[in-house]
Amino acid sequence: MLRDVLVASIERGQFLFALVGLIAVIMVIKMPPADVSKLVFRLVESFENGKILGYALAVVFAMGWFWHARWQRRLVTNEIHRIGQVRSDLQRQALGKKLKSSGRRT
Repeated sequence: MLRDVLVASIERGQFLFALVGLIAVIMVIKMPPADVSKLVFRLVESFENGKILGYALAVVFAMGWFWHARWQRRLVTNEIHRIGQVRSDLQRQALGKKLKSSGRRT
């Protein structure tokens, strides 16, 4: 199962996140139980005091930027393909015959 998750993360470009998460989980598993509870309490206390707020906002903004950039790439790619299709249709009408496609889409 772990192999499948890592292969899927490589295909999607998320391998670094998967690797960092895996290392963090292994580090927590290897810690003594008393240290794990101290770590959890310190994280909760830091979150309550607002010390982690900047880090949390940075993660949220980074994720937002990632999704927005992905959406923009799809939008631009679709527009490029639409313009190419319109151009091909106009060329087809001007020449009066079917043209071979030079792109991946038909």
